[in-house]
Amino acid sequence: MNLDFSLILTCTIDPKDMPNLVRSNRETRLNDYKKSFNFWVNNNYIKKLILIENSNSDLTYFNDVAKNISNKEIEIISSNSNNTYDKKLGKGYGQHLCLKEIFENSKIAKKTEYFIDVTGRHCVKNFNAIINDINKIETDIYINITDNLKFADANIYGGTKKFFVEYLIPETKKTNDSINKIFENCVANATLKAISEGMTLSKTPVYADIDGYIGTSGKKYSQNIFKKIKLYFFRKLKTYFFKHKKY
Repeated sequence: MNLDFSLILTCTIDPKDMPNLVRSNRETRLNDYKKSFNFWVNNNYIKKLILIENSNSDLTYFNDVAKNISNKEIEIISSNSNNTYDKKLGKGYGQHLCLKEIFENSKIAKKTEYFIDVTGRHCVKNFNAIINDINKIETDIYINITDNLKFADANIYGGTKKFFVEYLIPETKKTNDSINKIFENCVANATLKAISEGMTLSKTPVYADIDGYIGTSGKKYSQNIFKKIKLYFFRKLKTYFFKHKKY
C-alpha cells in the first residue's frame, strides 16, 4: 500500500479567553504555527496539506510560504468558528468545528480518502516512521487509545474519510469541557463505535516523537532516551500480545 493521504493542521492563533489554556499568547502561538508549517511543507512524504485557522487571524505568512511550494497541494482555510461558540465547551469543540468545516468545504478533502490530523503547533519528528507503519498494516483507523479505552491521543491520528465523516465528527460534537467530556474522550468513543461496526484499528501504533508545547500547561513535550526506550519496548510487548492472543 502506498498511502495517498492529506495532512490536516488545525490552528487557533488567537484563542481569546479560552479557559484551561496556558500557552495562549497570540504571538507565541503564531510563532509555533510558523515553525510547524515550515516543518510540514518540507516533508517529502506529504503531497497534500490542509491548514485551517479558526480565529480569523491574518494568514499572509502561510499563504506566502505555500505559493513557493511547487511539489505539494496546499489549501489554507480561514475561519471565524472559534468566535461562534461558548468557550465553556473548550478548545476541543473548536477542533470539532475545524474538522467539520474541512469535510464540508475543502477542495483537497473532497478528493482524498485518508487523513492524518495533527495539532497545528506541533512537529512530529518520526512522522515518516508513522506513515511507513500505516502503509504496512493497511488500517481504517490509526490511533493510540489509552486509559481503559476512554482517552485517545489526538496530537496525531489518522483514518479514512468514512471514519472522520461518519464517526469522528458526529461524536466530537459532544465535546464539553465543563462536564469533563473532552475532545480526546470523544475521539476514543468514535473509534470504539467505528470498530464495533466493522472498521479496523491499528492495535500497536508507533508513538509520536513530538516537538512542541502542551497548550494546557505550557510545558515542552519531552521524550528523553529512557522514555523512548520504554515506549519502544512497550510497543513490542503489545505487538507480541496481540500476535499470540487466543480467542
